[in-house]
Amino acid sequence: MSKLKVSLEGSTDVVMVREFDAPIRLVRQAMTTPELITQWLGGVRATVVSAKVDLRVGGAFRYLFRRHDGVEFAISGVYREVGEARLAHTERMEGMPGEALVTTTFTERDGKTVMQLVMRFASADVRDAVVGTGMADGAGESYDSLEHLLAQGRQV
Repeated sequence: MSKLKVSLEGSTDVVMVREFDAPIRLVRQAMTTPELITQWLGGVRATVVSAKVDLRVGGAFRYLFRRHDGVEFAISGVYREVGEARLAHTERMEGMPGEALVTTTFTERDGKTVMQLVMRFASADVRDAVVGTGMADGAGESYDSLEHLLAQGRQV
């Protein structure tokens, strides 16, 4: 069972909270470095075959996933805020309608980092359609994989 806590707030938001046994510096690095992203994102459902990140305000990212049945899909967006303890970006699944604004904050205490990620969608219908894809389960698996990567001697 994943340690990710997921809740629906208001009519348009998905909030995810997860604690990692690592400092902010390492968690943020693993979440923004292409070579590391390919090692954890996708969990057991898919593999990230390409990760491109231009980590600056106005810079873009794009992750190309391949499911085990060979189907590929991509998620992309543009960074709106880049800080040590806070990241904000747009995010969309290519080929699907709708875009989310994703704000991630990191809080460190005693060498552990709590990540809070808020996805704000344009409407309840879009949010509910995204949640209906199993996104929360996939995110939980991905963050469990991130925890395992961070635990590998914290050599990220």
